[in-house]
Amino acid sequence: ALTFAVDERWVQRALASRASAVIVPRSVDGAARGDKTLLLAGDVRAALAAILAAFAPPLPRGEFTHPSAVIEERVVRGNGVWIGAGAVVCAGARLGDGAVLLPGAFVGRDAAIGARTLLHPRACVLDGCVVGDDCILHANCVIGADGFGFVRVGKEQIKIPQLGNVVVGDRVEIGACSAIDRAVTGSTRIGSGTKIDNLVQIGHNCTVGEDSTLCAQVGIAGSTDVGAIVTLAGQVGVNGHITIGDMSIAGGQTGITSDLPPNSKVWGTPALPIREEMAQKVMFRKLPKLFEQVRALMDAVAELRKRR
Repeated sequence: ALTFAVDERWVQRALASRASAVIVPRSVDGAARGDKTLLLAGDVRAALAAILAAFAPPLPRGEFTHPSAVIEERVVRGNGVWIGAGAVVCAGARLGDGAVLLPGAFVGRDAAIGARTLLHPRACVLDGCVVGDDCILHANCVIGADGFGFVRVGKEQIKIPQLGNVVVGDRVEIGACSAIDRAVTGSTRIGSGTKIDNLVQIGHNCTVGEDSTLCAQVGIAGSTDVGAIVTLAGQVGVNGHITIGDMSIAGGQTGITSDLPPNSKVWGTPALPIREEMAQKVMFRKLPKLFEQVRALMDAVAELRKRR
């Protein structure tokens, strides 16, 4: 078995485990290893990723189309495209070299899938949307559903047609059951290298910069610009029509209601600088005791008034 220690704090616990090999930082070279094999790495997590990739089950590769797949007219296929059972590729779609559509995947009219991009079962790339090279779209994600746009006329809500598309860059991973809505006009854009967890909602006309991380259940309202190398932790909610600067970080369940400058580190609702939010949480925990003290003081004052 293989385990790892990301830093020196975890080395002894890893060495005490049942694993026969341990990936450790180079800084612990010379540690008492007992019967363990130590694999020294400059970046432990990167080394773990490389080792596991060598043992990962291979994906389907090579030219293949299952008899039950539906391929409409004018579809342009690159070399070595693999299309599984029940997959649907609509008219005018383009599939790059080595693209893989697992069973039940859907590619809409005039959509484009980049080279070596993988669509898991029931992943949907709807009409006119573009997905770059080396992307992974997990099961039941939807790229290009209509943005949520309505105008109220009297009591009735009238749908605003959503005529734009979604453009996803290269090396993007989109989790299961996530949704990226098409723009009203123009494009909703996801930058190259961005990673999106499960159950994430990105509204119409949003832009997410390169190499950002959106964790599970993040929701971003329409027309918001999220910068590059931004991290939004689980259940962060983002207001529409605002800007989040590059390299910003928002802690779990943060509510972001206004612009954030680059390198912001925020938490809470409404979002506050992390240290300020932590200080407020500490004070909040002290409120019950403070309340008892104030009540005792009020009782004492009332007693003094009676003695006058």
